[in-house]
Amino acid sequence: MEAYRRLEEMIILGELRPGTRLSEQTLAQALALGRTPIREALQRLRENNLVDILPRSGVFVTDVDFRDQFLLMEVRRPLECQVAVRAARLASNEDRARFMEMAQRMRAVVDAGDKVGLMNVDRSFKDLSLRVARNKFLTAALAPIQANSRRVYFMHLEATNIPIGHAHADAIEAIGRGDVDRSLEAATKFLDEMESFLRRRLANSLVFS
Repeated sequence: MEAYRRLEEMIILGELRPGTRLSEQTLAQALALGRTPIREALQRLRENNLVDILPRSGVFVTDVDFRDQFLLMEVRRPLECQVAVRAARLASNEDRARFMEMAQRMRAVVDAGDKVGLMNVDRSFKDLSLRVARNKFLTAALAPIQANSRRVYFMHLEATNIPIGHAHADAIEAIGRGDVDRSLEAATKFLDEMESFLRRRLANSLVFS
């Protein structure tokens, strides 16, 4: 859905900041899209906790609370590990080639400091791995988790370090190689790096609050 992807990207990149009141008409004009796809996108953003829709008040971009991210990580970790295992086991040869290409692209954009490129590779990887994993319940459960995780990560990308990006690339490559055990190990390492990042960011926010 183009409208959703574009609005999610605007929220992630800070073009629509927390607390911003959103207007269907203004967004439709800015994105050159109809109000119906904008309305549908806002409903999906609400489901993914990126906006609040308040009766008689309007639509607002939600705030980010780092402490909530640790609750989210408790749910994210086992689900994403399961996706990694299933994708490594079920991917076709064509899928595996795409994963290997994505791993290379991930390393390239990380080393180049390409924030938008990194976001696009991350989204493509998530979409492909969920499709290959072939479990609609995993897909439904991870949609809001990944949307919120992506937002926090890319909002604070300047504070992340290269090992996180390379750990992500390693996890993608393991799936591409069809190595189930390595896929689980690499996914766990990437999630460990993400949790360490969250702890650093929470510590910094408490110091400067």
